[in-house]
Amino acid sequence: MKLLSMMMERADVEKNLAIRKMLLQKIIYLSRKIAAGASGIKKTVVTQYRPGLDELEVDRTLEAQIGSPILDYENIYCHERIKQKSSYVLMFDVSNSMHQEKIMVGAIATGVFASKLCHDFYGVLTFAREASFLKHVTEPNDLVTLMDKMLDIKSGGTTNIREALLKGLEQLNESKTMSKTGIIVTDGWSTVGGDPVEVAAKYDRLHVLGISFGIGGSDPKTNFQMAKKGKGRYMYVRKYDDLPIAITKILTNK
Repeated sequence: MKLLSMMMERADVEKNLAIRKMLLQKIIYLSRKIAAGASGIKKTVVTQYRPGLDELEVDRTLEAQIGSPILDYENIYCHERIKQKSSYVLMFDVSNSMHQEKIMVGAIATGVFASKLCHDFYGVLTFAREASFLKHVTEPNDLVTLMDKMLDIKSGGTTNIREALLKGLEQLNESKTMSKTGIIVTDGWSTVGGDPVEVAAKYDRLHVLGISFGIGGSDPKTNFQMAKKGKGRYMYVRKYDDLPIAITKILTNK
C-alpha cells in the first residue's frame, strides 16, 4: 500500500486513476478482512419455542401451561437474542499534518467501522477547525464512495474537538434508534472552540481513541474525561497502525 501511494503521488492523471482504483480495492479488502465477525448490540425477547432456542423462560411457560394436562410446544416460551439496530458516528481528527500512509490507515480504520456496521446506521466526519461530513447517518451505506472520500482528506490546522462532538451529536439525534454511540479519534489537544468535555456528557455513549499524531503527543487527561463524561471507554492507541484493530475492539466490546 505504501508503494501504491508513492506511485500515485508521482504518476500522471491517467495512471493516477488506475493506481487509486487498485489502492481502493486493497483498502476495502483489508477493511472487510479485519472487520470479519459479528458486532453490535443484541437485546433479549421472550418468544414461543422453535428449534434452535434452548434458553427456557420458566415463568411464562408455566403461566401458559395452566389448565393443560400435557405439555404442549405452543406453551413453551424461550429467550431469544436478536440484533438491535443502532446508530453510530465516527469523528476523525485530521487537524495535524498526516502523511499519505497515515491517511490510508485512517481509511482502513473507517472501512472497518463501516463494514462492522453495514446493517446499522452510521455517520463519519473529519474535523480540524471545522467538522466535515463524509457520510451522514441517514445516507445509504456505500463503502467504495466512503473510502474514496477518505483518500481525498486534506489534513492540518487547528483543532476544534467541541465542534466535532456537537456535529456528531446532531447526527445521532436525527436517527430513530434507541442506542446512539459516538467514537472519536483524536490526540485530545483542543486548540480552539472551548472545552469539549461538557458536550461529551450529552452523548448516550462516547468512546475515545486517544492517539498521538506527531511530536506533540496526546492529552490523556482530556481524552479520559471525555470518555468518562460520555459513559464510554477510553483507549490509548500507541501506534497508528493499530487504529483499525482498536476500532474493532471498541465495536465488539473487547
